[in-house]
Amino acid sequence: MRCTFITHRQLYDLLELDFCTQSRSAFNNRVLRLVRNQYLIRDETPYRSDGYVYSISEKGASELIAGASTTWDRHPGPRMDSSLKAIYHAIELNEIHLALKRSQRLVHWMPETEIRSRNELTDYGYRKDCDALVTVRTDRGERKFALEYERTPKARRQYVQICADIAAERAVNSFLYLAPNYDLLFFLGSCFATLRRPAYLGLAGDFLDKLFDMPLHGATQRAMTTLRDVLRDGYAPSR
Repeated sequence: MRCTFITHRQLYDLLELDFCTQSRSAFNNRVLRLVRNQYLIRDETPYRSDGYVYSISEKGASELIAGASTTWDRHPGPRMDSSLKAIYHAIELNEIHLALKRSQRLVHWMPETEIRSRNELTDYGYRKDCDALVTVRTDRGERKFALEYERTPKARRQYVQICADIAAERAVNSFLYLAPNYDLLFFLGSCFATLRRPAYLGLAGDFLDKLFDMPLHGATQRAMTTLRDVLRDGYAPSR
């Protein structure tokens, strides 16, 4: 429900890191029962070597919603979606989440579903429905930043509003945009050229390979830095 779409391997890895499972065969049996009893929707075409792709059904969400920290909007199963972009975006965002969990420095990951719920239903939300709000542990305390994985570009005019939302945000100080390639990174830099808030751009591959030591450049200053230095020097207010 929090990931929207997730592969079989990713689901196992997340549960293993949360000490919720240790046996692969027991996990496989549990997931199969959930599929057979229509709590999970399974895409019958495996994703690369990661296995099946799952999304939660209305029945499954109904069982969880009472104890969830968010509302839930019905999201179509993988092959019901008119575009596969949402599926691939979710799966690749899961890898970013997993990299942070493996670092043992992740304090909290608020997914887009919870952010959207807070923004729509309360008066203490955020300016933008970003992909995640991430809180990590550093040698100077906890730091929070807004994370966006920009897998595909939006229209340039849409970034005008995004810049306005970032400029007006008061609950988060730092914004991290990850892109899959240099061309899209360059495009984002041009769209954020007039931004006057701390926003940093980097490659998703560098994040997965180097994490806190990944190279970043400011959206406006263009000076190179690292995610570690950004988090060390920045202060992120808590909410």
